[in-house]
Amino acid sequence: MRTPYSWNVSVRALPVRCDASTYCPDNNSRCTPTVATGQHCEIQRDDECSGNNAICLNSTCFIKGAPLGGNCGSDLTVYMTYDAAGEGLQQTIIRDNCTEGTYCDNALCIQSKALGSSCEQDRECLSGTCSNDGSCINGPDVFHKVQPWLWGVVGASVVLFVCLVLGLLWMLHRYQSKKEHEKISKFFGDNQEFAKHALMNDDDYSDYDGDSRANQPLNDSRNLVYLTTPDYQLSQALTVGSRNASSSALNQSTPNLSPRAS
Repeated sequence: MRTPYSWNVSVRALPVRCDASTYCPDNNSRCTPTVATGQHCEIQRDDECSGNNAICLNSTCFIKGAPLGGNCGSDLTVYMTYDAAGEGLQQTIIRDNCTEGTYCDNALCIQSKALGSSCEQDRECLSGTCSNDGSCINGPDVFHKVQPWLWGVVGASVVLFVCLVLGLLWMLHRYQSKKEHEKISKFFGDNQEFAKHALMNDDDYSDYDGDSRANQPLNDSRNLVYLTTPDYQLSQALTVGSRNASSSALNQSTPNLSPRAS
């Protein structure tokens, strides 16, 4: 069985992580207990030394606590690297056991240099960064304090930008509203014009029809009304029925009057 890191656990189990009291040597043999001050350590393996602020200098464990003006020790390591163009670059690292704010020079701890001072190594500067021009500068990870006036400029710019955006939106809204009102006014105005023309046309057609009908001759077929032949039997039946109904109603409404004896 293999782990995601291609370690075959069926052949050998995963190694145990070393704790704070042990370290993993360069040969990766096994976790080894840390060594005391003055004991041998592998080059630049500060984690092999026990105690707080321990440092490995010249393969010997020291405590990084030499005070200003005190005796100190240092080691020098040269690294060769290559840039993108393939050119070789040499990097020299010098470490010492002086306290913070000092560095080792000629086996004595001296005061570190302020910003703008000439330097050769990062360790010489209080900021911990020596530029390529040979002067102490702030490192790229140092927080730069923003001046109050700059905060004011930024705040005013934000307020002006917001007001400008709101003003543009208001002008755009007014423009669109004006266009919509013009469309509505034109729509209803056109409808009124159409209605006026329709009424005028209706009046003209009415006058024309009245005059034309008055001027038509009597024998014009457009003035004649043709009636169909009446059904005389149906008409007589309706007449008799209506007469009988009228007589019955009259008899019911008239009282019996007998002649008075004289």
